[in-house]
Amino acid sequence: MKTARILIILLLATASSLCAALTKTTTTIASSLNPSTFGQAVIFTAVVSPAPPDGETVAFMKGKNVLGTGTLSGGTASFTTSTLGTGTDAIKAEYTGDGTYGSSTSSAVSQVVHDASTTITLVSSQNPSGAGQPVTFTATVAPEYSGTPTGNVFFYNGSKKLEGVSLSGGVASYTTATLPGGTDTITAVYNGSSFFSGSTSNAVEQVVNSGTFIDSSMTWDGITRYYEVYLPAILPANPPMVLMLHGTQVTKSTGGDPEPIITLNWGWQSVADQYGFILVKPASTYNPKSSQWNWNAYFMSAAFDSSEIGTCTAPPATACPDDSGFLGALIQNLTAQYNVNPNMVYVAGFSSGAQMAERVGVELSNLVAAIAPGSGQMEGQQTAPPPVDQSPNAVAPISVQEWHGTKDTELPPCNYGKTSYSGVVFYLDTVDDTFNYWTGPTANACTVFQTTQPLCLNDEPNNANDAPTPGMPGLTGNIATGCTDNVTVQFIWETDVSHSWQTQYDTARWQFFAANPMSGSRKR
Repeated sequence: MKTARILIILLLATASSLCAALTKTTTTIASSLNPSTFGQAVIFTAVVSPAPPDGETVAFMKGKNVLGTGTLSGGTASFTTSTLGTGTDAIKAEYTGDGTYGSSTSSAVSQVVHDASTTITLVSSQNPSGAGQPVTFTATVAPEYSGTPTGNVFFYNGSKKLEGVSLSGGVASYTTATLPGGTDTITAVYNGSSFFSGSTSNAVEQVVNSGTFIDSSMTWDGITRYYEVYLPAILPANPPMVLMLHGTQVTKSTGGDPEPIITLNWGWQSVADQYGFILVKPASTYNPKSSQWNWNAYFMSAAFDSSEIGTCTAPPATACPDDSGFLGALIQNLTAQYNVNPNMVYVAGFSSGAQMAERVGVELSNLVAAIAPGSGQMEGQQTAPPPVDQSPNAVAPISVQEWHGTKDTELPPCNYGKTSYSGVVFYLDTVDDTFNYWTGPTANACTVFQTTQPLCLNDEPNNANDAPTPGMPGLTGNIATGCTDNVTVQFIWETDVSHSWQTQYDTARWQFFAANPMSGSRKR
């Protein structure tokens, strides 16, 4: 028992002597920059006295969290950070001690961190631009020191707010095609967020040039013909060209004045601005007895008055009036005048203009790459079918995109229905007859079809059973490929649409045109 007591006393004495042997230390901390700005590098320096051996570490603490460590050298250790949040943080330095030096913790330094200022750089993707042409404005928000700003940037035209866009990687972009013509002052405003203050960009003086309208005329087969040309402000060196053929128009108040006809808005101008093509809107001829403007599509010569038919001697006058000859001459004249790409001439049309576009596709396919008739079949005839009168063989293969409303009663698509031009009644072929002509051996000789379903069934549109139109939800029809010279023939049902030109599809029509320039044996 005495021996055990002696051992315990010796151990306690040894421990006491060891504790007494630890050298007491004090630690202080200092900041290199206080207050600082978010993202700015701040150096915290700890001094441990007396100096422990070099190589030992000091922990720098924010509350209970370790921000980082520093290695002692001559009793001093440092830690640099640029990630402190805004506000006031209590930062301490903690030396944990060793077998010789005791641990110590500094008093807290109250580090104040302010929001960082920002600058915005705003640039335009194209300046000057054309009316209706998409322009992308890109705002880059840069911090004063480091970090990546978040939040929203708001784009303004003068004092008018255009759009708010979230930053991604410090960048926000806004695209618009609706800036008014002239000079627009565009700025970007960043409202700031946690850690970053707001700022306003430099002003971009965006110049938006307006296109040019040119009303003109020419004489064809003894008749003065009228047309309007629209030239977007920005065009390529060899621009494409689109002709839009109007539907039947009645002008009792203005009579034979072509101005109301050639200035009709079919929605193409903004598309021409955006994609850079020339838009041409020719007028048909005027019948003074009916006050109607109609195109002489296949087998419709009976609807025209003697005052509008011309001499019928301009070779080759395939009908009177010779609308096909006029349009062919117009295309050739404008192609030369405006250096048009001869492989990218296209014709669209509505109603009787659609029927004329079909005729253009047959007779002028050596000049026209593709047609897009809207609500108009190939032909009308004065006797009820069957049989359906036969159009001649197409001059060359041609791409075709036909559109028709399922509720069209003016030019009914499916039942060999009737329509009237200047009081003359015509029976119409069906959209199946027209589609079959374009896909058959007399035109494009197509071999692959999206569906074998007919477009019409029991004298009604068969849109519930045919194929969906790619990229156009809710629309159906058929597509024929494997055609001569790789042309494409497409039919699209416009569900629940009556006899009308649907301007919202003009971009889709242009995209079809642009995808189908002249190629193969027709390429010029």
